[in-house]
Amino acid sequence: MHPMPEKSIALPGLLAEQTIQIHFQPIISLKQKAIVGLEALARPQASDPAKKISVPELFLLAHAHGWLLVLDRYLRSLAMERYHDMALPQDPRPLLFINFESSLIDEGVQGSGHIQQAVKEAGLEPGDIVIEVNESRVHDLQALRRFVDYYRDRGFLIALDDLGAGHSNLPRVADLKPHIVKVDRSLIQNIDQDYHKQETFKTLVSLGARTGCMVLAEGVETQAEVDCCASLGASLFQGFYFAKPMAPDKLDFQGIQPGLAAASRRQRYTAVQTIHERRLEAHRLRRLSDAAKHLLMQADPTGFDMVLSRLVRNDFNVECAYLLDKDGLQVSMTHTNPNAPTSRNRLFAPAPKGTDHSAKEYFFSLLDAGLERYTTEAYLSLATGNQCRTVSCLVPRNDGSKYVLCMDLRSNTGGH
Repeated sequence: MHPMPEKSIALPGLLAEQTIQIHFQPIISLKQKAIVGLEALARPQASDPAKKISVPELFLLAHAHGWLLVLDRYLRSLAMERYHDMALPQDPRPLLFINFESSLIDEGVQGSGHIQQAVKEAGLEPGDIVIEVNESRVHDLQALRRFVDYYRDRGFLIALDDLGAGHSNLPRVADLKPHIVKVDRSLIQNIDQDYHKQETFKTLVSLGARTGCMVLAEGVETQAEVDCCASLGASLFQGFYFAKPMAPDKLDFQGIQPGLAAASRRQRYTAVQTIHERRLEAHRLRRLSDAAKHLLMQADPTGFDMVLSRLVRNDFNVECAYLLDKDGLQVSMTHTNPNAPTSRNRLFAPAPKGTDHSAKEYFFSLLDAGLERYTTEAYLSLATGNQCRTVSCLVPRNDGSKYVLCMDLRSNTGGH
């Protein structure tokens, strides 16, 4: 192990008595069925156990004595050296994830070229390295953008760390355009049991897809967390479920493979099951809407409300049903399933006859775009205050008139 830089030896107190070891934690891709990265993590050691300090304490001491930059650079260089000396799996060869003390960006260290020089001295290439930045610790957004652009332009990969924790700023994902966003453990913990966490994670996955970055689920500890994040679209995984951070000589790459392969099989199985379920649901909705459509085509206009009333009473999943004319005006009552839970808040109430729905996507998608059937994404129903999806279908009648049948379907969520 290389000694601390000479200046750091003069640090007072506990900091001068610490030996720093580098441990590595694997980063997993289920789709590649491979270990695609290793995050380098500092582990302070002391000959006297009573004087051993934690990583946060190490950095606080360094900051207090003005040696934060020296310590940060030393740890990165040490991580690169240890990584270079490891016997690593090939095809793919895992990338090295290194942390950058992001608060230093506010002090004007961006563009110093120190990381490039350390990479060169360690016998590595910029493409081997993922620089992790915690954007919430940076106040100067322009300096942060310059830092990210500088290293991305020179072939380094950029990861935003701890997204979803504390004051992390979601718009900065689009602004900084990282290659990877690491979703914080606070959002991952028990995500399989928390609908709102799942929806937040799905939003991050969607944002990543639209801005061109991968989403990494950080801190996965249980099979349920892994499987849930995989089903929601996570690209990468890191956590105790697969492996704890270990010293280089203790890493068991082969020992990780069985758990990795099993998780990959479960991901594939779940994806196939989801496809089957969506197909069955599509067929059920088609049968339901076709049956209601047929009755409405045959009924006298004075009997529309009777058809809709029977519809909501005969199918538990239909919370509301209503009929619109060719101009988007509601020509029936809003018929609500008597068994559907409804909000007592005055914000939510069934729309009365005569309500204008012409600006709703489930209306104009049929009349303006020429579709015969449309299903929305889940949203908050103003009729009941519950999460729902609206299925609409065109109802042409023999007299040439056209109507639009709308059914609000119960969404399988945690609700409101």
